[in-house]
Amino acid sequence: MRHKLTLSAAIATVIALAVLTFGPSLASGTRGDEDHSFQLKAHEDQSNFLDLGDSGPSLGDQIIFADTLSRDNHTVGEDGGNCTVVRVAPADTLTANCVASLSLRRGQITVQGLVTFRGETDTTPFTVAVTSGTGAYSGVGGEMDIQPVNATDEIYTLHLDFP
Repeated sequence: MRHKLTLSAAIATVIALAVLTFGPSLASGTRGDEDHSFQLKAHEDQSNFLDLGDSGPSLGDQIIFADTLSRDNHTVGEDGGNCTVVRVAPADTLTANCVASLSLRRGQITVQGLVTFRGETDTTPFTVAVTSGTGAYSGVGGEMDIQPVNATDEIYTLHLDFP
């Protein structure tokens, strides 16, 4: 059960970091040689851990989550995604393939990456790829750094590259 919360928190963190890092440039939808980095705070609203297969952490288990995204204490969007466990190691370590979509006022941004979770209280930052987007973010790439803060909050820092 604790792994469910940790994975959900990690995903929320990834989303929050993206919003915090890229908020201003994403809101304006500007392109060019400008710095398109901004930060978002992700707060987990809902999550569920699906214990599939063997009881306890095992290959194929899933974490599904939804977060509210904010910047300067104002809601700017939401995200949702899932992580599928692809490796279980000793000492409470799980690796999951995580995929999420951030929905902001001017479009959506998708992110994906392998994330390793070490124990229930792990706050190690991680980075995922920005894979694409819609609307003002059409064709965007880059990275999203995620900093877990606690069991329900993360900071997303998005570094966007526009075509």
